This record gives sequence, C-alpha cells and structure tokens, in this order.
Amino acid sequence: MKRIVALLLLVAGCGTPLADAAEPTYTCHDRPIPLDVMSTGRPASQLGPDGRAALKGHEVRPVKDLDKWRIVEETGERVALIKEFDEPEERGRATVTHDFLVVERFGPPAADGRPSWHMRSSGGCNLQRDLGDLGVAEVALDPAKPGIGNSLHLLVTEQACASGQSADGRIRVVGLEETDRDVRLVIGVERAPGDLHNCLGNPATPYTVELSRPLGDRVPRDAGLHPMREIVKP
Repeated sequence: MKRIVALLLLVAGCGTPLADAAEPTYTCHDRPIPLDVMSTGRPASQLGPDGRAALKGHEVRPVKDLDKWRIVEETGERVALIKEFDEPEERGRATVTHDFLVVERFGPPAADGRPSWHMRSSGGCNLQRDLGDLGVAEVALDPAKPGIGNSLHLLVTEQACASGQSADGRIRVVGLEETDRDVRLVIGVERAPGDLHNCLGNPATPYTVELSRPLGDRVPRDAGLHPMREIVKP
C-alpha cells in the first residue's frame, strides 16, 4: 500500500518519494558533512599536530569538550569540527542542532613562529539536505489555515537572498513520503531571477501540499533536515 501511495504522489507531481531518492548529501554552512562522521567519526580529542595547532590559531574560541566534537576534516591547510547539541538551541531567530568550527592555515607565520592558523567560520547550524540548484527553506504550519480534507497548509520562508520577494511560484516539493505515523516532506525553492539580491529577509509564503488522505493525528516532519524535525506553527 505504501508503494502505491508513493507512486500516486510521484505521478501527481508531488516530488520524489524519499525511499526512492538517492542517498542525500547534507551540509552545514554550505560545507558537506558525511553523516557517518556523527556516529563513527573520530572525536576531536584525537586531533593530530595540525588539529591541535589549529585550535590555538588567531580568533579561535576555546574548545573545551573535545570528546563531544567530531573531526570532519584535518589537513595541513584546514581543520573542521562539528558537534551535535544534546537539545536544539535557539540562536537568534533560528533553532539549530549542531555547532561547527572551521580553521584554515594561510598567510605568513605569527611573530612567535607559530603556523598562521585563522578562524574561517564558527557557529550553529542544521544539517541541511543538499538540494542542488534549489535553495533551502524554513517550513511551518500555517496557523491561519487549519488542515481540511487532504490539504496540508504550510508557510515556506526562503533562506537565500531574494530582496524580500515572495517565493510564490518557485516552491518545489522534492520529496514526500506518507506513513501511518507521519508525513515527511523535503521542500526547496527555485532561486529568484536575477543576479543581485539583498538579504533583508524574505516573507513567509503560503503553500499547500495535497496528501493522499487527511493528515489526522500523523506528524508532519521536515525531512530536509537531519535529524528530521516536526513541522509546527511559527
């Protein structure tokens, strides 16, 4: 039955069933993160000489709980570490699940002779599915439109710079999978036309997804994130 539903969704143009999609790639701050790093990757307490030197670089914040961080990359030019929070954390207006740190080596040695390692990026992020040419979006339930029939009403907020334009007509359902317990969605947004856009923030755009049956007590989830996150009202 699940396969039939998935086939019907695909024929209806509602996206690719998740079970049939290729193994996805996830990113943090636009950098690829292999998922097995989080489960089997080496802890940062096992950093070699380059990694230990990088953590003493310019503007690098102290990292005390090395056993909780995982090594994404460690070379003579770049060191990248990631840590999953015990619970999602609020960072400004965003809820993030991971902390990420990238230190790169460039420029002449410091005055004391230390290799010139510098902070490249640091901060919270979510492991976001790489959607290729599509941009990512925040997805919430539309509080103004409770679910009626087979319709799931959403608010989709484009994350790419789009000069405050609505994403109407550019929202795409990349994946949709319905089970007896939840509805898993992957939603992307086509880039706004033009080359130059400011980043003043974009409005939430109403968008409706048609399901094979009423949502009922099933939980809608954003499967564009890892781990998946329940879609709730803003």
